[in-house]
Amino acid sequence: MRPPGMEQNMKQNMVATAAMQLFMRALAATNTELRQQVAQAIAVNPALEDGSDDFPTEEHSSGEISAYKDSFRLDSLTETPSLLSHLEEQIRHSGLPEATENAALLLVQHLSPRGYFEEPPADIAEREGIRKKHLQAALSAIQDLDPPGVGACDLRESLMLQLRHLGEEDGLPMQLLLHHWDALVRHRYSLAAAELGITEHRVADAAARIARLNPNPGAGFLPSENENIQPDVVVEQDGDTLQVRLTGENIPKLALSAAYREMMAEKADKPEVRRYLSHCFREGRELIRAIEQRQQTILTVSRAIISRQRDFFLRGSRHLHPLKREDIAAETGLHVSTISRAVKGKYLRFGHRLYELSSFFSTALPAEEGAEHSAAAVRARIRELIDAEEGQHPLSDAGLEAALAQEGIRVARRTIAKYREQLKILPAHLRRR
Repeated sequence: MRPPGMEQNMKQNMVATAAMQLFMRALAATNTELRQQVAQAIAVNPALEDGSDDFPTEEHSSGEISAYKDSFRLDSLTETPSLLSHLEEQIRHSGLPEATENAALLLVQHLSPRGYFEEPPADIAEREGIRKKHLQAALSAIQDLDPPGVGACDLRESLMLQLRHLGEEDGLPMQLLLHHWDALVRHRYSLAAAELGITEHRVADAAARIARLNPNPGAGFLPSENENIQPDVVVEQDGDTLQVRLTGENIPKLALSAAYREMMAEKADKPEVRRYLSHCFREGRELIRAIEQRQQTILTVSRAIISRQRDFFLRGSRHLHPLKREDIAAETGLHVSTISRAVKGKYLRFGHRLYELSSFFSTALPAEEGAEHSAAAVRARIRELIDAEEGQHPLSDAGLEAALAQEGIRVARRTIAKYREQLKILPAHLRRR
């Protein structure tokens, strides 16, 4: 028999865990994804209603979106984050043993843009000199990363990884992937049903669940020409003062239904109905609270970033400082993973330009007299040097190396070549006019 109070504490812990998961899901979502989450919640929870009476619908907002796109230009301090850079960053912050981390960093360089290994990882490991004892640990670490399904060798394995990420490894969809793949891809549901001893309808439902998974895990990191980017945060300059505020644009506004409140009061004599309505109200309040907490967290993180990168806003892109997520975590008291969720897919508007919040993080490069320059600032300086070069005498990578060295910035020539390629700038002999 449980000690008095234990069951109540267990229930409280379960509620707290569910609320935290709801918050983390809301925080990781972009504005578009959050609207989808809210629409789903309204559809299944009668106690929730849309309080955004003045929110533009897709039917009449196309003109506003077009005007918006004309008004603002996306600027990337780094280039658009690639799948590779996204994975490398996670690996470096995963706390892996050094040998496993190094092996994982080598392996992810061989992933296709879709997020798949196009040759066996064992072959890659042999070629890269990765020891067998480190290979499996590194591969497992990669397959635990975001986006779910990355690091697989084929579609089947990717789908299985996604189910595992979702905690559905013991369900019927996983059984179909493991033991009935041929029947699944040929839509021979009756054959799988007969072998499993279940109805064909259940197999069809499980197949539909699998169809909702993502066959292309890396797709979210491919640039989209038609993507409408909406700012989460606005920075306004008044002299040497920077004001930071949330836009609140396109964030769904939820409310608890007054009609269902009245119904709950009227059904006080019907415990089952009252329990159901009470459950709906509790879930509704938790979602509203999660969205409010999401917004406050984004604002807190944004203010900390802008404070650290004050020189960038006041003096220009060459003055972007080295900054790590751990620095913001220490300043705000938030976990590093919370910082990552808060900046991923969130945008800041400054003047008529947009910046992804994650682009304000940059590694340090060595400089003279103990100073440091961020990689993003060096990229910006390379862009400036090339923009100012003479058409008949473009700067080679060696020339860029020498020019940066004169400014006290020591960067290897191969690094300059990498940055130039990231900036989509041709080599010197192809820039000569």
